[in-house]
Amino acid sequence: MTNFLKKYQSAVGQLNYTLFLVTVALLPFPQIFLRYASVAWFATWVLEGRFCSKPSQQDWRKAIPFIMFGVWYLWKIISGLWAADIEAYGWQLERYLFFGLLVPVGIWGVNSLYDWKQICKVLAISCIAATLIYTFTLYWVYNARTFSLSNTLPLRPLTFEVFADKISHIKHRLFLCSVEMMGVMALLYTRKDIIQKYGKIVGWGLIIIAIAIMVSFIIATGSRASIISGVALISIWLLYQLPIRHIRYKVALVVFACGIGLFALSQHPRMQEFNYARLFSIHEVEKGDNVRLNIWGLALEAPQDYSLYGLGAGQSTPYLQAKYTEAGLHQYNKRSYATHNQYLEEWIEIGIPGMLFFVLAWISIPLFNTKRGRKSAVILLTLYALNMLTDCMFGRYDGIILWCVWMVLIRLQSDTESHQQTTGDAQ
Repeated sequence: MTNFLKKYQSAVGQLNYTLFLVTVALLPFPQIFLRYASVAWFATWVLEGRFCSKPSQQDWRKAIPFIMFGVWYLWKIISGLWAADIEAYGWQLERYLFFGLLVPVGIWGVNSLYDWKQICKVLAISCIAATLIYTFTLYWVYNARTFSLSNTLPLRPLTFEVFADKISHIKHRLFLCSVEMMGVMALLYTRKDIIQKYGKIVGWGLIIIAIAIMVSFIIATGSRASIISGVALISIWLLYQLPIRHIRYKVALVVFACGIGLFALSQHPRMQEFNYARLFSIHEVEKGDNVRLNIWGLALEAPQDYSLYGLGAGQSTPYLQAKYTEAGLHQYNKRSYATHNQYLEEWIEIGIPGMLFFVLAWISIPLFNTKRGRKSAVILLTLYALNMLTDCMFGRYDGIILWCVWMVLIRLQSDTESHQQTTGDAQ
């Protein structure tokens, strides 16, 4: 078997990289396709013999974030000793399996075929294609008579609310918008190659049009968290890229840009319907439309239940379901609402020490990367840190695979820089 793998290792390596590109291309599409592609990608990575090969002389600092997430996943496994709902415990461990599987990827690295710029291009193209497909499909469905498909269907105008609602049924809007924002960042990463190929005027024109398409789509989906994250990510990118010598002028310009962005956000229909006053009294549960605030209020009613070492992996939803019944929120039980806050979920499941280690694992990503890899790590940290305030980013397979792809990209950037530096020193 070993001889067979060695004989066909280059072919398996090419297949591994191809499947990874397929996984990246499927990120903005429904997660059922993404699941199969990502599992096939990892299976070929194992076939390539990474578990059996000896580690090369890598910078082990880059592997520390992978290892820390692996330790966090191990902590989740151990928490099964006191988990009451074994079925929920097993379901979460299965969904979180990639956190453990990606540890050896972080240690051994990826094969030499991986090209982070090519991956960024695939991601950007896929995000643009997804926005066009989703938009055209919804317009097509709701205006069937325009396309002479049927004269019996009633003409239904595609309003802002309808578009946002139907998109969330196709793919959860938060995860879709997160991919779109990474698509914007990927496009900005490859801007020099685009300008070199098409010229300065045409190149920048294509980049601006593509970014406008993706940003407009994010706004149209109505995801408030995603719009705020988008403002933050663009601001961070400007902070790194603006050709201004003094940091205080950069910061002033970014603050000004954020102010404009947040003012525009305040005019968004979904922001105007939000009850901000309840943010200061989330313990007062009411049977209203503020689903997240009701859930947080119920969860924080008795923190002594879970503060020390938590209730165990996967136990946050069963715990909340009991709270919903007590509060008479039976519609929440029917939909099995989760915490809608990743930090709160970690607190409930593995206690304050576990939640703090989870935060530390995130901080380690930019801390143990350098230069361009650190910039990407800051972008990833900002995106997830903000979105985890209002949703469980790892509650769906989309969020986990999105994390995996970006972690591999960060590792690739760091490895590429190290290789270039080593080559330069040798010359």
